[in-house]
Amino acid sequence: MKPKMMHVVAVGLAMAMMLSACSMRTSAQKQETTSSPSASASQTGGKIASSLQEFAQFLLDADAKHPSMADEQKETIERAVKNNGKLTRADYEQAWSTYRTCITSRGWTSPPVIQHGDLYGEPQVNTKGMSKEQSDRLFEDIQDCAFKYKTNVDSLYRTQVGNPGLSSDTDQLIVDCLIKNGVVPASFTKKQYKKEMGEDLSPGEKYTGPTSFSVSDERVQSCFFAQGFYFNDDAGTSEPVWKPIS
Repeated sequence: MKPKMMHVVAVGLAMAMMLSACSMRTSAQKQETTSSPSASASQTGGKIASSLQEFAQFLLDADAKHPSMADEQKETIERAVKNNGKLTRADYEQAWSTYRTCITSRGWTSPPVIQHGDLYGEPQVNTKGMSKEQSDRLFEDIQDCAFKYKTNVDSLYRTQVGNPGLSSDTDQLIVDCLIKNGVVPASFTKKQYKKEMGEDLSPGEKYTGPTSFSVSDERVQSCFFAQGFYFNDDAGTSEPVWKPIS
């Protein structure tokens, strides 16, 4: 059975918010038009950039065209450019901390974070009891705070940790990680992975065969998480839930 998940963060990232009757999953960004190196940067040789430093500079250049970063985040990326594109753990922690402070300054409760390995992500959001007006304002506040304080830092650090080779082949990165984590054998291929995930099938066709891994396995979740995939409620995972209003 195909695991249910959402690709809400990637190199360059994209904002997503999925609403259900009482919950929604959010990421930290909205459109790839402001900072999406995966879509805009040169991908010569199947890479998102020739170096981490070039990737970091791309984020600065993109922001110069469509300003969204607060000075604090911009200065962090500028330091990274001077450090061969690399961010410190302290930079990453600070960006997320400042983002959460921004959220609470807008009148919302402090959001918990999902963590797999060294990376953080957005929690599920319980919107029960919230009006449409409140939900719309929450979306705007999440987007604004994220763009200002952590979007590009998170993108750069996620790439630094989860994709040091700067590959643009996300599927292969996940397969390599699953093999490295001992979840699947070394013979496991991208073709098999895509088949099990329901890709490369004929229209209307569903994969009904056995799967090689379980999404409830932390080793599996960390591989997907590093490439920007979050599993939703009914995928057999257990993640923190955020209630923005008391």
